[in-house]
Amino acid sequence: MKQHVAPFGDGTVVLRLMEEKDLETILAWRNRDEARVWFKNSDKIAFDAHLAWYRSYHQKEDDFFFLVEANGQPVGQCGIYDIDNDARSAEVGRFLVAPEMAGNGFISRSCAEIIRFGTGFLNLSYLFLEVMKQNARAIRLYEHHGFIEESRSGDLIRMGLDRGNRI
Repeated sequence: MKQHVAPFGDGTVVLRLMEEKDLETILAWRNRDEARVWFKNSDKIAFDAHLAWYRSYHQKEDDFFFLVEANGQPVGQCGIYDIDNDARSAEVGRFLVAPEMAGNGFISRSCAEIIRFGTGFLNLSYLFLEVMKQNARAIRLYEHHGFIEESRSGDLIRMGLDRGNRI
């Protein structure tokens, strides 16, 4: 069963665990042509498949998927997953902004908060992510938050952050 995590944030954004009531909203964001091209699986996802994923996700103890809110309204999403407590590491990602909220810095703030959650609350020493090499905007954002390129494989860049690299 998933550990309860109280909502947290920086005063502008609040990250709270995603709930079933959020599924339609986040699926609509993710299925947009201009968003899904940045995911490893760029296919459109049907709601029943999304619901099945959610039910499976809800049983995982090593996966936290957050809805990002500002002023009580959903503005984006992010996650930390494949948490390995022995290695004190996890992957971060699933960053996506609501289309009408793009350009307001919500994903940058979410990135900072997910780093704080991972290294603080979860006491992890190493976070990593994968980003498509064509996604220059995301790469700049991750570099701004201290991630550095570690390797490349095909169209993916793996970037890592350890406590020594945090800004």
